[in-house]
Amino acid sequence: MKTITRITSVLLFSLFVLSACSKDDDGGTSAAGDGELTATVDGASFESFPEATTAVESNAGGVQTLTISGGTMNSENIQIMIIGFEGVGTYDLNSVSLGSYTYLEDTSNFNSAMVFTTSTGAASNGEIKIEEYTAGGTVTGTFNFTGYLTSNTSQTVAVTNGAFNVTIQ
Repeated sequence: MKTITRITSVLLFSLFVLSACSKDDDGGTSAAGDGELTATVDGASFESFPEATTAVESNAGGVQTLTISGGTMNSENIQIMIIGFEGVGTYDLNSVSLGSYTYLEDTSNFNSAMVFTTSTGAASNGEIKIEEYTAGGTVTGTFNFTGYLTSNTSQTVAVTNGAFNVTIQ
């Protein structure tokens, strides 16, 4: 279980780093985000930087996935990945469709990442509601979840009052 959690954490962090690139060196199109993602994290306000806020659709083996990610200038990130995405509706956040909150204790050291995730084996540790969705267009909705520290699941973080309005890449 710890191996799966660590792999998931690395994948989530990698997706955030890759999606935050602003443009191709060859003058190609921008991969920078366009949108907003807000929440309350253990009582503190979280507001993503628009250029670090993305939504990405993918389809592998006939399984549709939607990933929504928002990062701040303070090295914080909230990411939600819906595996088996089918459009407007409510999805549980758990070990399959993930919610995560990550921050760096030391912004100069990526190894100091504190990763809180919904991947605990429980049927649900939160939910995301997709209120509006246009394929290749925009996605809007709300979310909340309890994240468990991957290195010590007795430590949790409450992510509440989440909302997003993001252009899909």
